[in-house]
Amino acid sequence: MSPADLAVDSGQCLLELGRTAEAHARIAEGMSLLPRARDKTRGIFLTYQAKGYLQSNDVEQALAVTSESLDLATRIGAPRCVALIRDLAPAFTPYRRVDGVPEFLERLKAC
Repeated sequence: MSPADLAVDSGQCLLELGRTAEAHARIAEGMSLLPRARDKTRGIFLTYQAKGYLQSNDVEQALAVTSESLDLATRIGAPRCVALIRDLAPAFTPYRRVDGVPEFLERLKAC
């Protein structure tokens, strides 16, 4: 397991414990350690990060990160990442009135 994977996995555990600030820091650290050759992993890590932002009720940041993940996944052809984004999409439903959420959900339907 690489240092990037370890940092993100630690962040995931912290999210489960409700320690979102620490979780975001660990996930960001792990993402910064990823080489470009691991863009599929980056897309997956972005979905993890988005989930954490949603748990923190930071919808705008979650939307930005999820959109970045979807952009990356569609550009490089990463179906697992798109599937993770689809799994996360229902969490955006209560926020349909937030700018950008309806457009994102419609875009996701087209993928």
